[in-house]
Order: sequence, then structure tokens, then C-alpha cells
Amino acid sequence: MLQKRRIQQIDAPSRQGYDAIFNAKFLEDIPDAVSQWQSHRIMLVASKGLAANSDRISRLQETLGSKLVHTKLGVRTHTPYADVRDIAINIQKHNIDCVISVGSCSYSDACKIASLLANNLPSDFSVDDMESLVDKDRGIADSRNGSPLQPRQCKLLVVPTSLSASEWNAVSSATNSQGKKQHFGLWDQGQPDLILLDPELASTSPEDLWLSSGVRCIDHCVELMCNPLSSEKGYEGVNVHAEEGLKCMVAGLTEYKQAKGKGESGSQDEDHDLLLKGISECQFGSREALTGLLIWRVPMGPSHAIGHQLGSVAKVMHGITSCIMLAPVLRWQLDNLKNPHYQQSQARIRDIFNNTLGWQEVTASDAIEKFVKSLGLPSKLSEVNVTSDKEVRKIADKTMTDVWGGGKRQMELEDLLTVLNSAR
Repeated sequence: MLQKRRIQQIDAPSRQGYDAIFNAKFLEDIPDAVSQWQSHRIMLVASKGLAANSDRISRLQETLGSKLVHTKLGVRTHTPYADVRDIAINIQKHNIDCVISVGSCSYSDACKIASLLANNLPSDFSVDDMESLVDKDRGIADSRNGSPLQPRQCKLLVVPTSLSASEWNAVSSATNSQGKKQHFGLWDQGQPDLILLDPELASTSPEDLWLSSGVRCIDHCVELMCNPLSSEKGYEGVNVHAEEGLKCMVAGLTEYKQAKGKGESGSQDEDHDLLLKGISECQFGSREALTGLLIWRVPMGPSHAIGHQLGSVAKVMHGITSCIMLAPVLRWQLDNLKNPHYQQSQARIRDIFNNTLGWQEVTASDAIEKFVKSLGLPSKLSEVNVTSDKEVRKIADKTMTDVWGGGKRQMELEDLLTVLNSAR
């Protein structure tokens, strides 16, 4: 049986008092937290699919009782501004003192941004008011009229059902009316008050969502390892956490896929134990995957930047963007960037896949592409119906201003087009 474990979210001063519970039981741990916080006006933002296909959400609503004053079921993929505004307006309207998010990263991102905006914009604010907060040069909204945004006033509890790991990040993203993904938040103040990692609840997540969001988490690990900052003095911890996260994700996703396969042929009880073990391992790996960003502020790279805009322009699901773009980005880096760090980091990435899975792949990009295919996920743009030159150019154009350029820009427009065309 998996043992419950409560730890500080991230080993950083700004996260003191902000915890995560691994192997949680959300129907027990949510009421405990609400009672501790003395919250009496709760808003629940929950997965529409989870509510329709199981009794988990209705049981939570019943447990919260009269303290639950508003429920929103459903947040669209890539977190459109309209969904964020709807949540924020209801926080203001109902004087909410605690927001609970149960769902994938679209839900946690929406709730983090909405609870922030509810304390910084008037009650009749528009999506244009949201966009006006974005610093176009820096690609992030963290101030208003020259002053930092004020932290949210309500408590925020997040129960993730995917592995995109946005729950660990204080900064979140949402998509504007032009299809551009923008970032909102305060690095030291935007994190949830509590994160609950419940393997049993996560086991209800659709298989393709779980697996693809796990590949997104692998993308976090890989791009942190590939960033040259990670090899500089004072940044040694970046690789320690990213490598541990990558090992957890590769092993955990493999166990999850094996359990799903065995479950189709019988012995469901035994397989469910393996399934929960794999989920739990992945959930810890998701934390390790973002630690380099959250403590050392080492940014992600081109795969994330392209993925943000592939998602917002072509409506490709979070995670699937990484399945398609990570391997082509790694191939381009290996062929075009002279810094030996890229060769060294990619060799370590390749070795983790080979050692964990008993493979003998020659390059990290080949190992990742093989892994994606072994999970039954798409690895080409054509598999998600991105085929036109116009779409590819639009994705490339928007990527040029994405916040995740990887620090010093690695690619120019022609390079992005080369990578995108290689993924067709």
C-alpha cells in the first residue's frame, strides 16, 4: 500500500508553509485543509469529464456541503482567457475564500491566474484588460501600472489529474483571443497553498492524457538538462533533480502502460497495484522535473516555446506538443549548436532511457521518439492534422515572442521553420 507523505512543495524559502501531499486521499485531505484554513465560501473548478464519468466530483460536493457556494465544471484546453475571466468574476461575485481545482493543467493554470486577477482587476474586467497586463517584451503579466500585482487573497488547493506539472509552478499560462499563449503570475507568490497528489483519483484520467502529459514532464527534464546554464557553477542541483525526474518518468510511464496492457487481458487487482505504483512514481517525477526552473530559474527551451504556440494555434493537446516537437528540437541542437554542453547532456539523456529500458539507442532524439511511439502517441505534425505551410508559419511567427526561448535565443525564424518542417 502506498504511504502518504507530506513535504514542502519545493526546497526554496518562498515555498515555506506551502506543502504537497503524495499518495493523498483527496476526499479526506480536502476537508482537512478547508477546516484548518477555516474556509466557508468555496469555489470548485473541476473536470467535466471526471464529473460525468465517475462519482468523485459529486462525492466531493457532498462532502463540502454548504461551504461550497459555486461550482464550475470544465475548462477548455490551453486555458482560454474567457474561462479564466469566468472563474475570476465568480471569485469576486461570491466573495470566495478558497478555490479548489480538480483536473489537468488547464484547470490549475486557470485557477492560479483567476485568483490573482480577482485581487487586481475591477469586477467588470474584460479579456482586453487581461491582455493589457502582459509586458510584450518580456512575455509575462506580473505588474499593473508599474507596480507588481498583488498576491491572491483566497486559498488555492490543487488536485492534478495529469502530469503537465503546472501545479508546481507559480507562473501560469492562458491563451488570448488571437491564439497566443501568454504568461501570468508572480514567481515567489503564485503557487497553490496545497497540492494533493492522489494516485487513485489520477487513475481515472484518460490514458492518452496521462501518457502525453507524462511526455510533457519528460520535456521539462530534458530541456533543463540541455540548457547550458545547468552546467555552470552554482547550478549543479538542476541536473540532479532533472535526471532523477527523468528516471522516475520513464520508469513510471512504462509501469503505467504495462499495467494498462495487462489489465486488458485479466488479473485486474494485481495490475491496479502496478498502475498506482506507476502513477505515484510519475507524480514525484513531475515535481523533480520542474525543480530546476523553480529554484534556479533555469528556463525551458525551444520545444516548450514551439509547443505553446502549436497548442494555441492548432489546438493540439498539452503533452502531445512535446511528443511531436522534443525529438526534432534535440536533433537540430545536436547538428547546429557548437557548445559541447548539448552533446554531453544529450548523451546523459540517451543513457537514462537505455539503462532504464534496456535499449541501445544511439541518440537522445531517437530514444525519445521510440519511447513516444511505444506509448502509442503521435510523433508527427501530420498525425494531428497540422499540414499547411500557413499553419506552420503562424506557429513559427508566434514562437519568436514566446517567453520560453531558453534564455539566450537558440533559434531564429528560419531555424524554427526547419525544425517544424522536419516534424511533418
